[in-house]
Amino acid sequence: MAAWLPGSEGDGVADVLFGDYAPTGKLPFSWPRSMDQIPINVGDEDYDPLFPFGYGLTY
Repeated sequence: MAAWLPGSEGDGVADVLFGDYAPTGKLPFSWPRSMDQIPINVGDEDYDPLFPFGYGLTY
């Protein structure tokens, strides 16, 4: 987690760090393996991204 000068949102950062809140994060796009795959779209015949659409973590 990165938080530079969180200001008034410091309580929210602390909640995540101390386990009071479970953070989540999902990719809103596909992350290609190489520049040769650009553009890459879900449903393409050769769709094989490094990180697919919706990839992420939930705690």
